[in-house]
Amino acid sequence: MKRFILPALLLLHCRLFAQLEHILEDPSVNWAAEFEIILPADPLAFATHEDRSASIAVLKITSEYESSLHNYVNHSLSAILWEIAENEEWDVFANAELTRPIDSEELMQMLSGPDTIVRFDPSTYEEKVQIAWDMRSSPQDARFVKVRQLLTYNDEAARFHVHTLAIAPVARNEVPRFWLKVPETEDFRPDTLIANAEVTWAARYVTNVSSPRISDFQVLKDDADMPIMERFFYRIMADTSVLLYGGLLDEAPLPPDQRACLFSCMDSVSTFDPETYLEHVEVFHTELMPEQIIDLQMIQEFFWHDEDGLLYTRLVAVAPRYKFYYREGQWYPRVGFLLRCDE
Repeated sequence: MKRFILPALLLLHCRLFAQLEHILEDPSVNWAAEFEIILPADPLAFATHEDRSASIAVLKITSEYESSLHNYVNHSLSAILWEIAENEEWDVFANAELTRPIDSEELMQMLSGPDTIVRFDPSTYEEKVQIAWDMRSSPQDARFVKVRQLLTYNDEAARFHVHTLAIAPVARNEVPRFWLKVPETEDFRPDTLIANAEVTWAARYVTNVSSPRISDFQVLKDDADMPIMERFFYRIMADTSVLLYGGLLDEAPLPPDQRACLFSCMDSVSTFDPETYLEHVEVFHTELMPEQIIDLQMIQEFFWHDEDGLLYTRLVAVAPRYKFYYREGQWYPRVGFLLRCDE
């Protein structure tokens, strides 16, 4: 039996590499990088005051009673992933890079397998071995999901796109016990998908603390050998056909004057001195440069198709953020502008 293990692992690795290679060889992909984010798994249990990794909004939930999940109502993405792992519907790995597969026996040990406890009796000098069922993480405990994605950029269209490569249910401060390789999906229309009765779970995420930092991108392709924000800014600054928005809720794009002021703006403040009767004018110059961008806030939607057993991901918009100092030494990440990726 052992002689078949190595070829099987090589075949699996080749299949994974071929999937990634297919994306990277696409001539419309000018830049690509991998990154990881952590997201809340249960939209009905999420509270913004408890966690600031990302906000989550319900798009659709069809709750089902799952007796196999210890009376747990299946409205959490972690519960869906847990069931996928239990049924071995997707390939399971020990790491996010998907290079160390986990076999069935090891997986069952991770999910609910027995453990042995060895105790030493000092009076009899005997070792006593006791088998105990380990209380491992469950869907209820895994209140988050960790996601590994590939972000691609097309310079001609000035558009970003994401491919979800792997996902793992996880407790907040724990290392994922296992990773699931997310199968490839075809392009889809979100309105058609959300209306599909087989889509039983859908949510929209807006990343906050979990927004991927520019410095953390693991670049896999760059045909211009240029930092991505520098390339992106150079592409959109002078091209007014690339529509930019002030926020996600804005229905209309920024008008030309406001759009131009995003990148370089002069403003003045006039003050009047009642003692000298003189007017003092102070000129301010503000500019947003690519090197100021620290992370990329993302608006993404996830759809679970129960019949096909597929997880669809859609990048709605991206928003470069920079350090905004509201007092000396204190800042918060502020959105410079928003680019919709679904237009």
